[in-house]
Amino acid sequence: MTDDDDDWAPPPVHHGGGYPVVAAADAYDEAARALVTGIWIPDMDEIDAAVTILHRMDVGQRSPDIPLRRTVHRALSETYPLLTIWRGRPLYLYAAVKTVQLLASAPPHEQQYAAEARHAWDRLGALLRAVTSTVGTGT
Repeated sequence: MTDDDDDWAPPPVHHGGGYPVVAAADAYDEAARALVTGIWIPDMDEIDAAVTILHRMDVGQRSPDIPLRRTVHRALSETYPLLTIWRGRPLYLYAAVKTVQLLASAPPHEQQYAAEARHAWDRLGALLRAVTSTVGTGT
């Protein structure tokens, strides 16, 4: 393989019609629905990523001086290889995390997104706990 053959790009995520709040909500809803209905059964890489992100959430809660955008970015950068490996199905967890990261990265002058980003981050935590609860259940 040469550099010329390297056409890999990050997987696309919901765009929410250009609205990051809608994108994050859509990605969360799709992942939660797929998990509950059994369409999505998280693999061990996704479960490992969920545990790591939950750890980042805990660190962020204990260090309120760290901006949410930094916490989310760090969580995604630490888990990116686990979340983006090829799977023969949608990357539900990657999409949920990435859309929250895009929302949390909104420019500082768009303060209306700050509360929405926090809410999306909290919802993501609920999804991550649901993902980790699938360990050993056979679902």
